[in-house]
Amino acid sequence: MGFFGAEPFDKAQVVYVWTGLHSPGFFSVTVEGHAPNFTSGIQLVRDEQWVGGLAIKVMGWTGPLGKGTKPYKVHGSFPGSYLKEIVVIGSNKHEVVKVTEIPFTTDEAFAKSADALV
Repeated sequence: MGFFGAEPFDKAQVVYVWTGLHSPGFFSVTVEGHAPNFTSGIQLVRDEQWVGGLAIKVMGWTGPLGKGTKPYKVHGSFPGSYLKEIVVIGSNKHEVVKVTEIPFTTDEAFAKSADALV
């Protein structure tokens, strides 16, 4: 029987894409790591109870428990106003990640490259 919970991660990258004047953009978050074997459905989930910024949890289905790990890479987008850094939460750590900005003039090219990640 599997269970849904936090997964470990090794590194996280965050890009904020400006989508125009007087409109909020979005955070494009990419996380890589090694999950326990028999893990599936890894996803990034906004922590709605986090106060004072943006926190993203790395979550997945694991089970049955087995030996070893397998590499993964997951991507998610989250709307919001610009922040200099966000928090990424996994089973192994909480990491403050600096946000890189992408100006409005290059957001279309970025969106096309982000589609290739998924």
